[in-house]
Amino acid sequence: MDQSIAKYRVSIRSKKWWWAIFSFCLDLCVQQTWHMYRATPASEYIPMDLLAVRRAIADIYLKRSHAAARLELPNHPVGRVAKLDRRVPPAIRCDGLDHLVEHISKQRRCAQCGKKVKQICLKCNVPLHRKYCFVAFHTPV
Repeated sequence: MDQSIAKYRVSIRSKKWWWAIFSFCLDLCVQQTWHMYRATPASEYIPMDLLAVRRAIADIYLKRSHAAARLELPNHPVGRVAKLDRRVPPAIRCDGLDHLVEHISKQRRCAQCGKKVKQICLKCNVPLHRKYCFVAFHTPV
């Protein structure tokens, strides 16, 4: 078993201690898949060696990721829908009155884009970037 795993080993060097264990587990799963395939009657009609099984598995995952990349996303507003967005009622969020930006000392995540920011809206108590996210957050969708 170790010989067939070592035959087509993925050799990626990494500083992560767990990568060797993870790649060994992947290689072991592929090798066990090949052994299970050889035990089925289909292997008599379509013989596949270990390299062919590896290629077939890689093709399946590449086709799946290519199909997922081609999917069109539904029309939705730019930015993420945050938990903070749901805490502020739309009547208060979009009223256009007394929404002031205040600088805070501790960084928080922007409710619109998710990046770190040091400004909040005083009325909504929501962290937002001053230029783009503040206006986008306070306009009705």
